[in-house]
Amino acid sequence: MLRDREKRVLVFGAATAALLLLLVFVVIPGYSRIQSQGRAVAAAEADLAELRRARPEIERIQKESGAMAGIVQSAAGVKDSPLTRITSALQEAGIPQSVLNIKSGGVRTGERFREESFDVRIENLTYLEAVKTLQRLSAGSLPVTIRSVLLKSRYDDPRYLDVTLRVGYLTPKT
Repeated sequence: MLRDREKRVLVFGAATAALLLLLVFVVIPGYSRIQSQGRAVAAAEADLAELRRARPEIERIQKESGAMAGIVQSAAGVKDSPLTRITSALQEAGIPQSVLNIKSGGVRTGERFREESFDVRIENLTYLEAVKTLQRLSAGSLPVTIRSVLLKSRYDDPRYLDVTLRVGYLTPKT
């Protein structure tokens, strides 16, 4: 019943509609997916390159962590409390008991260690004494990690400091 011209227009319209549907539902989303996958690959390659650059630092941290694990394991058999050990280490560093104030800050259990934190406040230290105290705590035989340090100059004599440390005493996770 349709004339040749109408049949051609109808076939052309159907082909155009099929082409538009194919373009809208297959080609454009596929192209977008390819672009997003390309961006993901570029980001993954950048992350891998960054990880390769950081590898020496990661290995150094792993060695330090292993050394700290050895200190923690060797200190696990000591019967003194962490508070007693920290206090005695500070007194061995020359800090008198009268300027020392230690408060417990709670316990946190990590992946490999259990950490009991302490807030250590020391008054009237010189800068040199503060540095020596930090070195003694961080590089000593105690299984401690220094989480934060607050140095506050005294208002009455600026040559002296009030030092507040957040110290974590590490024990093996049981």
